[in-house]
Amino acid sequence: MHWIITNREVKRRRINGKLVEVVTDRKRQPLPTFRVATFEPWQRGTDPNDDKVRNAVTVVPDEDVQNYNDLRNETDSTSLRSSKRMFLEVYNEMCNAPANRGDTLFFLHGFNYSWCDALRHLQRLHEIYVENPKSPIGRIMYFTWPSWGSLRKYKSDQRIAVESGQLLGRVFAKTVQFYRDFFEPKRDSSGNITAPPFCGHKIHIAAHSMGNQVLEEFLRSIIAFDFFRLSVFGQAIMLAADADWTALEQGQPLHQLPEFADRLHVYNHKSDDALRVSEWTKNAEKRLGRCGPKDLHKIPARSIVVDTSNLRGTPQAATSNDPFIRTAANVLERDDVSARERMFDHWGYLHRPEIVADICQVLLETSASRISNRDFREQRLYRLKPA
Repeated sequence: MHWIITNREVKRRRINGKLVEVVTDRKRQPLPTFRVATFEPWQRGTDPNDDKVRNAVTVVPDEDVQNYNDLRNETDSTSLRSSKRMFLEVYNEMCNAPANRGDTLFFLHGFNYSWCDALRHLQRLHEIYVENPKSPIGRIMYFTWPSWGSLRKYKSDQRIAVESGQLLGRVFAKTVQFYRDFFEPKRDSSGNITAPPFCGHKIHIAAHSMGNQVLEEFLRSIIAFDFFRLSVFGQAIMLAADADWTALEQGQPLHQLPEFADRLHVYNHKSDDALRVSEWTKNAEKRLGRCGPKDLHKIPARSIVVDTSNLRGTPQAATSNDPFIRTAANVLERDDVSARERMFDHWGYLHRPEIVADICQVLLETSASRISNRDFREQRLYRLKPA
């Protein structure tokens, strides 16, 4: 089971005689509040219709959570609502997970995702990073924001990304509050002072495409507050970032990202057509996910750039009837056959085995110089070799 956090619209509908809450695409407006839901993956290789895709999601009842002082690790989570249930269940799952399989991946998707596109994307992440025995990820927390699902609405998606990033700052505030309240030593019924044990696993954060603009606004909303200075994340990963190639330099919000994580990796591909269109028609600056950083000497410490431009051609495994191909084609608004290779330049973290293997080693916190299949180019820059 995975977790979804969303600021999309949630409506009540009567289904099979019962009132249930469902996420909708009716309004493309970022709500100032968030809801949480659970997601049950479907069988690998199947391509369910949109109704069955939506049925994989169960919206958790809402509650205005002020603090987490009353939470205990032995609390029955099914009696809880909203973020209380999510945080406690994720904590318990991580505590009970085996070594090297208990980490959590917090993921931010890019532009032009409908609700069903986002769910199919989450399913794909599950297949690649949770079912993969070489990955340490045991569950995904997926932030989905109400992008329009149309390339012609790029500027509207940018505005929504900004507001969604600010909302994500409030989600992070809840996370910090949970850490401080839940792990604070308390006196039990016997008078002993105890605290829940740390689980020993990590939460990593990754953002793809315009999701990096969400990430940028998230950091902009929290960096001025000392209360939020908590290094919550293990690895931070920026994938095909639709952000200015100067976004990691001093004075920019993303320069602060390593303050909240152990290490930062940036993946780029010079033939990423989706970012080429973004660069030529929508933005004044070159894109970080296509060109890499403008000046490697100005990016923050503990940051690594991985150039994947040497990886060309369509992976053999993806030439079969891949259910995600249609979703990817919908996002790029291109033919699902002729655009395949272009898709793999933008979605290499889902399709190219070299990139998937590299990311798995990053998530395992392998030293950058010891990760296999990399060529060292210069300080902080590596280039992936074709398998």
